[in-house]
Amino acid sequence: MTPAAADRPDAETPWLLGGHIKQDTRRIAERHAHARGQIFGIESGVMAIRTEHAYWLIGPGQCLGLPPHIPHEARSHGAVAGWSLYVSAAKCSGLPKDPFLAGGTRLLTALADRLSHDADETRWDAQISRLAECFWHEFLTAPRASVSLPFPQSEKLCRVANTLSDNPADSRDQKDWAELAAMSLRSFVRHFTLETGLPFSVWRQRLRILNAQEKLARGESVASVALDVGYESLGAFATTFYKNTGYRPSDYARLCRTP
Repeated sequence: MTPAAADRPDAETPWLLGGHIKQDTRRIAERHAHARGQIFGIESGVMAIRTEHAYWLIGPGQCLGLPPHIPHEARSHGAVAGWSLYVSAAKCSGLPKDPFLAGGTRLLTALADRLSHDADETRWDAQISRLAECFWHEFLTAPRASVSLPFPQSEKLCRVANTLSDNPADSRDQKDWAELAAMSLRSFVRHFTLETGLPFSVWRQRLRILNAQEKLARGESVASVALDVGYESLGAFATTFYKNTGYRPSDYARLCRTP
């Protein structure tokens, strides 16, 4: 399926169109948007999605629902395999207005894999239509996760968020970050939490873990990743990584490489 097909009026195409993802090297898709909703599912590797307001990392066994008309950037970290399904705007009307991460059940993954190969204008028939409806029902009931990295919207706090995104290991304390934002410490702490929904310390920790997931997916060693994201203790890094992801770092790296 071509990208243009995902942006044609709903009346001209089936309500669901499928595509398969398979890349051997890192790839970056610059900011763009689709008239249709999009569901990314990852079988192996890691895919990162960034919108104006937040950042998501899709790992093996997960999928991301992206509503229509939302500008986003996508990038993979090393080899990645999975599927991408485009859903008509009318069908997406009952979904949340913001992107969300969901767990891929075995049934959902099997249906999505079949549809990623067979759901197009030329092969759409009664059988594919039934499979698509089964997939949609399974997707709507799949367990959802709230794990994302929301970004602040004000210019002052974006300055801090972008600086840390460039170097998650930056160890400056909150007083220094408040100075960078030209705010008092009290105002910085209060406004950062208001704009992101997370205390600054929790936000920074989540940024570090997401960055670590990307690096592990690219095949970097656990020890080097821990240092690169700001942990001098390998044990502290492993504990925090497990608390945030449910995996030990070495297990997560192995999962990303497993088809």
